Amino acid sequence: MRILVVDDEPALRLGLCEQLQAAGFDVESAGTADEADTWVRAAALAAVVLDLGLPDGDGLDLIRRWRHRGLQLPVLVLSARGTPDERADGLEAGANDYLGKPFHGRELLARLRRLIQGSASLHEPIALGAVGDVLFDLVDESVRQGDEAVRLSPTLRRVLGVLVAARGRPVSKAYLMDQVRDLEAAASDNAVEQWVRRLRQRLGAATIVTVPGQGYAVTLFRPGS
Repeated sequence: MRILVVDDEPALRLGLCEQLQAAGFDVESAGTADEADTWVRAAALAAVVLDLGLPDGDGLDLIRRWRHRGLQLPVLVLSARGTPDERADGLEAGANDYLGKPFHGRELLARLRRLIQGSASLHEPIALGAVGDVLFDLVDESVRQGDEAVRLSPTLRRVLGVLVAARGRPVSKAYLMDQVRDLEAAASDNAVEQWVRRLRQRLGAATIVTVPGQGYAVTLFRPGS
């Protein structure tokens, strides 16, 4: 599961990422509100760990924007603002949980796992393709086709997750390449085309469409269309 850590302090951000990675999470990071919003728009994330004091905006405003757009992604706030009123402000803005700094690492992991489990219990996989027979779960990045689980390599699963998170909007080849760079550091220039071709072979040609001049997009199943 992929977690986004958002904090403008590089040392603290690195420490959080290492702690979460040691606990088995796939971790991304951002140091600004704009970077965080870009990740949330384009990546398949299970949760966000969010500091409030960001250089280009307040974390509470960022949460409000996400909730206004209908995003139900679990958000765990980590902040030095720890008074009861400040905690209440965070929860009223749409945060799912609030942990003050300094914090205990074990408590952070326990709260984060609880948030993800609660979200997963309510999560509905996203149906793809012309007939909706391909189901992708944004929480655990699992894929099913009909009644069968589809095994994909970590790279293909990541590519599909990025496309699904874009909710049908085109994703450029450059952005896709950037999102899998940690998995495919030596990938060739035409690697994205190869990954998309393999996904089409596994899931059906209609599942991913080419958008000329913009990149690729998944076909979201729309009943009755």
